[in-house]
Amino acid sequence: MTTLIPKVSLWALLPMVIFLILTLRGKNYTLSVGIASILGCLLTLQGPLQFADMLVKNLGSTLGQVGLIIMFGAGLGNIMEASGINKIIAAFVVDKVGVDSEKKAIIACYLVSLIMVVLIGTLNGGNAVVAPIILPILALAGLTPTTVSFLLLNAGLVGVTVGPFCSAVAAALGVTKLSYVSYLLYSALPYSLAWSAMVFILAIWLQRKTKAAGEKYENIEEVASNFIPTKRQKSSCFAFLIAFAICLIYGIFIGGSMKYTMVVILLLSCVIALFIDQSFEQSIKLFGKGMGKMGGMFLAFLLTGIMIDTITLGGGWKALSNIILHTVGPNGKYLLMVVASFVGGFGVEGAVVTQMQIIQSAFWDIAKSMGIPIEVWSLVLIAAVRITSIVYPSANYAAHLGFARAHNMKDLLMAGWIISAVMLIFVPLWGFLLMNSVFQ
Repeated sequence: MTTLIPKVSLWALLPMVIFLILTLRGKNYTLSVGIASILGCLLTLQGPLQFADMLVKNLGSTLGQVGLIIMFGAGLGNIMEASGINKIIAAFVVDKVGVDSEKKAIIACYLVSLIMVVLIGTLNGGNAVVAPIILPILALAGLTPTTVSFLLLNAGLVGVTVGPFCSAVAAALGVTKLSYVSYLLYSALPYSLAWSAMVFILAIWLQRKTKAAGEKYENIEEVASNFIPTKRQKSSCFAFLIAFAICLIYGIFIGGSMKYTMVVILLLSCVIALFIDQSFEQSIKLFGKGMGKMGGMFLAFLLTGIMIDTITLGGGWKALSNIILHTVGPNGKYLLMVVASFVGGFGVEGAVVTQMQIIQSAFWDIAKSMGIPIEVWSLVLIAAVRITSIVYPSANYAAHLGFARAHNMKDLLMAGWIISAVMLIFVPLWGFLLMNSVFQ
């Protein structure tokens, strides 16, 4: 194949470098990856027909399928918000925990966010709905805005790591080809438990620090909510939870894959639409409106696939693998896990599925040659995308500061960096335990 660059060359990675520079500088994600994909085509001499072929091919790829799941999830979120399901569950959890102390308030805030994100499948979508419900209760218990913001963000990140029908989980299953049970058992659950332990420790530290500085909620009555669910809303909530549980159990039984998630989201949307206090036609419009919000992201995923394909054509991944293997050595499997987690967490910016695909393309062949099982490697993919979420002042940070009515980005980032450091140590340690016990 004729190209403008030598075969198996680091020059083939230039599109990804340009993409990372543009996204880290805050440029539009779709525009950034679009420029990178076009540059990749130019370097590998791929014309318009080849570009179209790659675009069509990526419609059925992991990137394309996850993009569709994200669009479906946004549609489901719209219908759930209209039904009041999120508000019902939030009020129920807070009531059962009995928020009469700061520590109970921390637990309640964490659980509400975690449950909502798992059910609705999106980080910002779940917390945006429940925040107005729980803020007055948490404020009365004495939690500071910084603590609430920290809890909402990190509980949500755990939620999208373990939630069976979350797009991030679908991306991990698509990249690794693992079943949900294997993914959860060997990587997602241990990682999330370790993350949660750090969150509770740091939440107490943040609460003491910010409370001592005089931070508190003002005008609590302004955020109070008088939400009282109707019988129909209660029925829709009950029906949704039953359907969710059945889909989860059935998915585990059949070893449901990423494609199963698409069917589940559509089914759950239909269940809510049957019970919600509006016509089925209106629910379809709500679903379509939600999907439309993610159209740009779907296009970005397809373009990401083209960028990755052109890097492969130019031998960029092979060239990078040669350098990495020379650096870490043929037996440096644990060092490789740290390096890949670090590169993904601090060096690769973008959507979760893009980060996973890039890390998989850059490191998996080496990891496989070293004898690292895919069940263990999935832990690296989780770390690569989760660390990014807490070490940079991203849009997710800004959103959760807004949800909690907080302004203290400095302390949030400090706590995030502490968590990232601990998790970079956890990755090789857990990998060592797995590879010397379960996968000997």
